[in-house]
Amino acid sequence: MKKQTNPKLKPLLVLVSMFILFAVSTLAALTLTSCDKEDPDPQNATTFPVPSYPETPEDADAVLIAIKASTPFAMQTPIEIPGMPGGSSEITMEYGMGVALFKGNAQAGSVKLNNTTLKFSNGVYMWQPDFTDLTNPSSITGVDLSGNISWEVTSPNIEKTLTGLPGMPKVTSGKVMTKIDGYTLTNVSVSGANKILYGVYSSNGKYVLKEKAGNSTSITFSKEELAELGNTKNGIIQANAYVITNETIGGKKVYFIRQSSYSLTNVEIK
Repeated sequence: MKKQTNPKLKPLLVLVSMFILFAVSTLAALTLTSCDKEDPDPQNATTFPVPSYPETPEDADAVLIAIKASTPFAMQTPIEIPGMPGGSSEITMEYGMGVALFKGNAQAGSVKLNNTTLKFSNGVYMWQPDFTDLTNPSSITGVDLSGNISWEVTSPNIEKTLTGLPGMPKVTSGKVMTKIDGYTLTNVSVSGANKILYGVYSSNGKYVLKEKAGNSTSITFSKEELAELGNTKNGIIQANAYVITNETIGGKKVYFIRQSSYSLTNVEIK
């Protein structure tokens, strides 16, 4: 039987994409600052959406989300960063993130994802990369999600180990988008995903999201869909492969989301 995504989970999927976008745009801003200290071009300004915090679906007592994010950057490294080449080069940043929400945005006792404790803020538990200290690898790479996904929660008590994340849907299409022509986004084929959520983000806070089956390798955005996007040289294209399962544990209905997200930065939208 074909699996359908609970429509009440869609705001959470959008929320996760925004968390990743926020992290990616932060790093992009840092790399742009290091490369272009005095850039008068207004198209290089970045103002991306800030994550909001929706409540869990009515039938969910908890939603636990594990995400691996991958982003390639062409950057000039001003300082020595452990494990990264110096000078001008393209590097791929990969970092593991965790997000946990409970009914009514309540606070649990503690939440751990693969032995990493998530911090509670504004009704949401999360781990996000801290790019203010690039000399500390753990602040960048985050939660180790290379193997199984293990959740440990107290009050309510939830323990669950799941198999790994879907494959990473690396974007292979070009980085120049002419709105009037439409745009076809292409990505590598991945396994283990229910769906792929695609996004195009411009720096005026506008974005377009579309979704296809987990085995999708392309999606087309029409000129009408792209019309509201602002012109920018720092747009972001995103492909998010995810799988959703749910289980009742200790009388609590828990949704588990496992997601691999690839973001392509410095996209020109014109």
